[in-house]
Amino acid sequence: MNTWIVDASPLIFLAKLGRLNLLKQADVVCIPQAVYNETQQYDDAAAAVIAHAARFWLKVRVVQNLQEAHALHTDLDSGEAEVIALAKELQPDRLILDDMAARRIARRYGFSMTGTVGLLLAARLRNAIPSLRTELDRLKAAGFWINPTLEEAALHEAGEANDEIP
Repeated sequence: MNTWIVDASPLIFLAKLGRLNLLKQADVVCIPQAVYNETQQYDDAAAAVIAHAARFWLKVRVVQNLQEAHALHTDLDSGEAEVIALAKELQPDRLILDDMAARRIARRYGFSMTGTVGLLLAARLRNAIPSLRTELDRLKAAGFWINPTLEEAALHEAGEANDEIP
């Protein structure tokens, strides 16, 4: 069974794009309670979409090892700390994280991961979305910052780099 644990940023931005369903590639999609709480801070459409998913297919889990989460919280926010603590408990197939500090720590523990841009690229490569460039533009318009080098690399891999468009 393929299990993913997702942080707040990918959840929020995928919900804003109407692309939360891209997470359903995994058999089980989990978020720790702190991530759920973070996604519900604002009474907006993204929060409503995430709350709806949590009633049906998005599993909200309580971290059992609070000491681990607390120790990780010294370097990370509570959501990211709980993502990694929950990952140590569940040993998922993949973490979905955007924050670089969280990714560095997760890498030290040997977890496989991707982020929002990686999910969108994978979706484009399997033709689940028509244009990566369009989705990245929408993502940036929603307030997501993308490293220009990452953006160009993703567009190149998708065959949508500026020098590849006729």
